[in-house]
Amino acid sequence: MAVSWRGLTIAAVLACFSLPLFGQDLGGRSIYDEQLRVRLDEQDEEAGLGFDAGGWFTFGLFNFDDELGDKHTLRQYELRGWASLNMDGIHKFYIRGMAGYDDWNDGHNTRPIHGDEDTTRVERAWYELNLGRWLSNQPVGEAPTVGVKVKAGRAFADIGTAFVLSMPLDMVQFDVESGNWQFKSLLGKTISWVPNIDTSNDILTHQDRCFWGFELAYKGFDRHRPFAYFLANEDHSSPEPDLPGQDYDYSSRYVGLGSEGSLFVPRLRYQSEVVGEWGQTYSEGAVSGRDDICAFGADVLLEYLFDARMHPRVSLEYLFGSGDDDRRTSTNATIGGNRIGTDDNAFNAFGFRDTGVAFAPRVSNIHIYILGASFFPLESHKLFEKMEVGTKTYFYHKDKSGGPISDTTANTRDQWLGWEWDIYCDWRIASDLIWSVRYGAFQPGTAYADQQCRQFVFTGVTYSF
Repeated sequence: MAVSWRGLTIAAVLACFSLPLFGQDLGGRSIYDEQLRVRLDEQDEEAGLGFDAGGWFTFGLFNFDDELGDKHTLRQYELRGWASLNMDGIHKFYIRGMAGYDDWNDGHNTRPIHGDEDTTRVERAWYELNLGRWLSNQPVGEAPTVGVKVKAGRAFADIGTAFVLSMPLDMVQFDVESGNWQFKSLLGKTISWVPNIDTSNDILTHQDRCFWGFELAYKGFDRHRPFAYFLANEDHSSPEPDLPGQDYDYSSRYVGLGSEGSLFVPRLRYQSEVVGEWGQTYSEGAVSGRDDICAFGADVLLEYLFDARMHPRVSLEYLFGSGDDDRRTSTNATIGGNRIGTDDNAFNAFGFRDTGVAFAPRVSNIHIYILGASFFPLESHKLFEKMEVGTKTYFYHKDKSGGPISDTTANTRDQWLGWEWDIYCDWRIASDLIWSVRYGAFQPGTAYADQQCRQFVFTGVTYSF
């Protein structure tokens, strides 16, 4: 009876959102993908000793407008299987594969030469050695005096608060913990199916980058965890086939300082990070001689969780990425990018932030102000006790009025980019069944000649087994 009721619930939910609503593809879908990734990667930590295995089936439905106002509809099917082997808390093996299929309406794929797409891949495959426990010969449950872990393989990489780096890599990572100090270092290479941050058509699907860096954090304060990091990106990407008249290389360095914890009272959480970026890049039309990168980014988040019925939560966030007023049409592409012989002041990194599903700009040449609120309206009813409903409002403003942003249709010199309102619901119907939905509407500002409202909706169901 329970299985039948769940099936009816899913069918009703999907039927409610089968009408054509719209938005921006890569950014909006990346927010859905990140939400799903967090859920799946949590399982990595939950797997116990010995052998364990399982899987998930996910279905996602997307309806959206792109920057030009064209409508798109996508149905995304993904079947994942995973297996984990944990030997005495010392040796851990993990693998996760996905058989996926993107089913677009005819002519709706945002890449015009593609139709429906097979997205089958190996998402994770790594081995971790708990060297500290192995050398100290301590039993599971007791932390060694010095914790040392080494992970190698295909894993998810981040640094700081994931503002600068947040992506899967083929990598080696070292984690060392001693007393109140935590140290992490990583060396990795991009995976072929991860899109390039350079959206030039010649290079978008041919990303080949190496990353290396380290992070040092201190956890000796009661309510604060300050950290500092360095990250290097070495770009070896090249178009296929090579084209005359343009070379590509965006090799960058990042130094970040930040802290996370609570302010004044335990329920007021904060997160802050400032980043300086430098390096070298080929400007538009350059085949020799690279120009300097000199850019800056920042993120500040405050979130308060009320100790009250329905667990209401409010948040305030500010995001900033510096801009370059002599870039031609794009803040993150070589074609239409920096002018030869000038410094590139546009901040471009490889991290993740939720910047709204309908607009979803990159954090470059932009100020973003975000207000959020959520609660569990029916937590007193057992069936709905884990259903969270929330909203976010975004306000967007250019850093350099004459410079472009990641959306190339923001084609006037005005700084006001517009605002977006999102609403969402995340409902854990049962321990093995989760449903999510999110709708966003972006109203362009005076930086756009075309001020038609864009919409984006996605809904997704995840069943674990």
